[in-house]
Amino acid sequence: MKQNIVSPQAMIVGEGAYAVNELHLSIEDASEQNLFIYRYAAGAQFNVSRKLQNNVICGLVALTEDPSSPGDMMLAPNATLINKGVIDIHFKELYAAHIRNAQRCGDAYQVDALRGYAMAAGANSVLINEGVINVYMDHDADAETTMYCCAMWAEADSMLVNKGEIHFYGNGSWQALVRGVGGVADHLHVVNEGLITVDVERAFQTRVLHTAGMYGSLWNKGRIEVRVAGRVMTMGSVTGTQMLNDGEIYVTSLATLIEGKIPYLFNFPPMATGMYEHFRPGALLPSPIVNRGVIKVHLIGSKASGPDAIAFGFYYQMENKDNGETPVRFVSNEGTVEVTQEGPVNYVTGELGVNMQLKEDNPVKLKIGTWKTHSRDFSQTHDLFVCQSACFDLSELNLILEDGGVRPDVSELVYQLPVALHRGDTCIISK
Repeated sequence: MKQNIVSPQAMIVGEGAYAVNELHLSIEDASEQNLFIYRYAAGAQFNVSRKLQNNVICGLVALTEDPSSPGDMMLAPNATLINKGVIDIHFKELYAAHIRNAQRCGDAYQVDALRGYAMAAGANSVLINEGVINVYMDHDADAETTMYCCAMWAEADSMLVNKGEIHFYGNGSWQALVRGVGGVADHLHVVNEGLITVDVERAFQTRVLHTAGMYGSLWNKGRIEVRVAGRVMTMGSVTGTQMLNDGEIYVTSLATLIEGKIPYLFNFPPMATGMYEHFRPGALLPSPIVNRGVIKVHLIGSKASGPDAIAFGFYYQMENKDNGETPVRFVSNEGTVEVTQEGPVNYVTGELGVNMQLKEDNPVKLKIGTWKTHSRDFSQTHDLFVCQSACFDLSELNLILEDGGVRPDVSELVYQLPVALHRGDTCIISK
């Protein structure tokens, strides 16, 4: 890596560009040379008729003019971006400028969120990090502005690969969202072969390898270390995304109950998980979720956690009622999953959790293949397969007890929360 030349300006290229950064891009100044305006139609959850505006600070990006919004820019497609140097993104001045502009302009100033992209491009692009990306969430810790803190971001049909290092640092804020490598579009393929760390005091939500689109894949072959307060979905996706962990995932949850002020985020209790799928009912065929590496999640509870903090190795949550025949999901643990806790109460934890933060009966259908774990009295520990509403197909379960022991009856492996049992939520075990 050539780190001897420090540049305070972003490297901005256009559609179809091939660009390699070998410099040290240190982006602190939220000036026109480092900033672009992104406007998009508001979803129903925002309850506004105008377009939303994001001010975006950037490092190595592909941009083009937005044909639907004259004067604005959008992420440009068909780009290949490679970082072999260092990219630093700081949020301190971006947020400070945002506050100054809001005070000066009053109601005329309508900026809905701030974003930072270390690397970003539009559809059909390739992003590769072989260097170092540092995202400094060094803004005001009491900020109530939505901030998306993104290392590598791309749109549909793109490939994103981290072969180097990505780090998130700082105090953060309760309305900030950590986004490591991914995006919200379909057909995104994300691979981590390097090191990604998150050492942030607070963030509403943390997703490291992620997609909110369908038909993609998330593959961790490297090492991910997370220590943060807030909701943690380390590898997170929606239906149709294949997730595979062949590397190491270490999560420390500084569990804190927070109020979500972002319109489309909810006031769920604290949660942390290694692999996560969130979806709505439908007939789309889901992809398997498989762990062949290491997942270790540790929940650190306190009075600030409230009584309902949770932590799991794998987690599934289905929103809304199932009005059709939602397909069965497949999950397998062929590696190591360990979930531990400390704090003033005994929190609900387990190797796999389903619908733990819903108050309605939305049973997820799950088929479990191989599952490696250590021997214990599952009927007492209640920490293997935990749910509020679920249908578990254990007919082909290959339970591997690493330290020996007598194979239990499979009905002992599933624990339904008493509150869900008393509500009459569905919990079916096929064996």
